Amino acid sequence: MISTQIPSKSMIKRTSVFYTLGEGIIISADIQSKSRKDVVHYTRIVLDPLSLKVVRSSCDCEGYTFKHKCWHIKLLEDIAKTQLKEEVQKARQEMLREEEDIASWG
Repeated sequence: MISTQIPSKSMIKRTSVFYTLGEGIIISADIQSKSRKDVVHYTRIVLDPLSLKVVRSSCDCEGYTFKHKCWHIKLLEDIAKTQLKEEVQKARQEMLREEEDIASWG
């Protein structure tokens, strides 16, 4: 698992990039609420390991609960393509190597 700390002055308090063979590449973050400074929302996206497209997302904010869309998800998608790009690629390579190894067991 690769974990990255983003400076605390950012809205993003913590990020993690890891993979599970059953799901794909998972990027999670604690993102501060814009309206309530004392609230942090747990946000998560799952990427397909081949296309790196978002296949699933979730957030514990009210917006996502009612609309299944929120700015926290969009922010996490954006940093996955920029600030976390290297970590995503590392997780992808590790996952593909492990799948290759498992396939070779016969």
